[in-house]
Amino acid sequence: MRPILCLSACLALPFLAQSAAGQMVDPDPINGADQAPYIRAALPLDEPRHLCIDLPGHGEASDPTQPFTVHTCKDGMWNYDQRFEWINDGMGLQMPQYELCLAAETASAGANLVLVECGAELAHWVSSAARLTLAADPSLCITIADEVSELTPGGRRFPQRYRARSVAMDTCSADAIERQLWSVTQPLDLTEPLLPPAGSLPVEG
Repeated sequence: MRPILCLSACLALPFLAQSAAGQMVDPDPINGADQAPYIRAALPLDEPRHLCIDLPGHGEASDPTQPFTVHTCKDGMWNYDQRFEWINDGMGLQMPQYELCLAAETASAGANLVLVECGAELAHWVSSAARLTLAADPSLCITIADEVSELTPGGRRFPQRYRARSVAMDTCSADAIERQLWSVTQPLDLTEPLLPPAGSLPVEG
C-alpha cells in the first residue's frame, strides 16, 4: 500500500517567520537541538540534496501538531524542525526543539507520522539494515511516498526551490526499499543554504 498524506493542505504557507518589528526571526535551539542529527533519506530520489523528515512550516511557523512530511534537508539554514535524537535506550526518536517524540498515528500501513509524548507505545522504533521499523509491528517501515516531490510554498518563493513529498508507515518490502532507507546523520556544516545543481529538478513557472 502506498502511503497517503496531504501535502498542499498541510504544509504551512509562511516559510520564514517575522517578528513584531517586521524582521525575520528564527527560534533559538533548545534542549541541544543544534547538536541533534537529521533523519535523512539514504538515497537522493528526485532531490540531490536529499529529503529529511520534517515538520510543516519553518522557524516560528513550524507546526508540531501536524503530520510530518519529507522536505529538502535544510543544510546551512534553520533546521531544528528536522532534528531528532535517540532516547529511551535507542527506542525513541525525540525532537529536542519540541520535547516530543516521533510516532505512528496507528500501527497500520498508511498511518501518518506525528509528534507525541515520549514513551507512547507507537513512539518506539527499531533501526535495522538502514530501515526504521515500528517496534509494535516490525513489518511496518517509515516510507517515503511513491510520488514526485512537489515544490513547497518556500520553494516557489525562493531560488533554492525546496521540495517535499509525503511520508507514512508502509509494509517493509523489496519494492519500496529505495524509499525506506534512512541515515541518522548530522547536517552538513554549512553557513548558507545549498542551491540545487544547475539544470536539475526542472519545474514550471
